Amino acid sequence: MLFKFKSYFINQSRELVFMWSLIIISHILMLVSSVSLGVACVGGHFIENALGELTLRPISVFAVFIYVFTQTLILFLFININKQIKMLVSDNNLKIDSPDYLKYKYKLHMHTSLNVLFVTILAILYGAVHTNIMNISIHYYLFLIIFIHYLYNIFIQFFCFKESIKLIVRVNDMIVSKL
Repeated sequence: MLFKFKSYFINQSRELVFMWSLIIISHILMLVSSVSLGVACVGGHFIENALGELTLRPISVFAVFIYVFTQTLILFLFININKQIKMLVSDNNLKIDSPDYLKYKYKLHMHTSLNVLFVTILAILYGAVHTNIMNISIHYYLFLIIFIHYLYNIFIQFFCFKESIKLIVRVNDMIVSKL
């Protein structure tokens, strides 16, 4: 019994350290991403080069790369957390009722996926601005709207992190009480 208890906690502690590391990294990247996107939004995306053509500011390119990496990491992290929670619940025959978690999980996946799609479409529309098919101010206003949606998305992600941590603690307490 004691061996089972020790091995359970050793395995859990490794996974928890990895999970907490990813959560901390994702929060730092969310901050860097939102600040860099905000700077790109305020400073504008485009500058004219020596030939008089519109080109993207380097901060805009950096902001989009960091944004896409951050959102991909967050989606990966939540998919992995959900998988681990389901596995723990099924392996230990637990019953968990968490309507808030399910609500935020759905919102997180929907809004994060939509926001990544919007930023991708906006990157494609850069070509329309570059070739003078679309007005630069339309592109700017679309970016501003998408940035506001991203801030709302960060809010959802924060609460989803919070709810998933509560759920992990509940599951962990239930498993420990069974040992």
